[in-house]
Order: sequence, then structure tokens, then C-alpha cells
Amino acid sequence: MKPKTRAATTLAVGLTLAGTAIVPAHAASPEPVAPVRTTAAAAPGLFVTTGDKVHYSSTPPPAVSGHGWWLKGTTKATKAKVQIWIEVKVGSGWRVVAYGTKTVYPGGGSARRAAARMQCAAGPIGRDTKYTYRSRIDVDLIGHADSNEQAVTQALAFKCLPVSRLP
Repeated sequence: MKPKTRAATTLAVGLTLAGTAIVPAHAASPEPVAPVRTTAAAAPGLFVTTGDKVHYSSTPPPAVSGHGWWLKGTTKATKAKVQIWIEVKVGSGWRVVAYGTKTVYPGGGSARRAAARMQCAAGPIGRDTKYTYRSRIDVDLIGHADSNEQAVTQALAFKCLPVSRLP
């Protein structure tokens, strides 16, 4: 006597990650599931855009400076173009006063970061007059997709009259 069988319908569920189909082990399919093909850019993986707070430069003449770098995470990228802008608060908005860019390996340190520096203008500054600065940092992975998100550092006030080197 044959055992009773039930007719069952199974649904194979697949996820796509960088052009490869991933089928959960519990999903059954009567036929092999072919990999999903995609023309979209490969997943960027994870990485961190970071930098230090805007600060007085340790080298003369008096200036406000900042540095930006990136940390690798799970991305397959090995180099990235790091851009940094120093901005000064003007009314309710921000104006760029310095810019720097460098293509670097991950990790930070003096060789693995982009720097921006704005020399303080000569001129009278009141005893209590301070200007608020921050930096904005963008990382573009070389040869890999990435998001357009940017890191913005904490705004800090300095007795440094801003000079714009950019339009």
C-alpha cells in the first residue's frame, strides 16, 4: 500500500545581493533557481565618513582648519576621494570659506586624510566677537557605488575673522 501524499505548493524566495541570488535553506523548489541578473551597480558595502572638529591650526599664521577621512568597514573599495569644506555661519545659513580634497586609503592619520584651512583675516575683532565654524565631509569611493550622504561636524565658535577663498 502506498503512503498518502499531499500535494504541496512551495514558493522559492530569493534575495539579490550584488547580482547573486540567495535562496533560504527552508525554501524548496522542484527546479534549481537561476541567479538573478542585474545591471545595477554593486552594493557599496559599509564605510564610515568621519573627521575631526574644526580647530585652530597648530602651524602659523592663525587659521581654522579641519580634516576628513574614511574608515573601510565592509566595502571592497580600497581608495576614496575625500572632500572637506569649512563653513562659517552667516545669518541662518552657512558659507564655504575653505576647501580641500585628496584621494586616500582608509584610516586617517596625516597621510590618509584631506585637509582644509582658512587663514584668519587681519582686522579688528571685538573682545567678545566670535564666528561659528563647522566642516562638511564627503567620501566618494573609487570604482564602487556609494551614497551622497555627507558628515557634518559640530559647530564651534572662534575669534577668527573669516576670509572666503571660494566664490
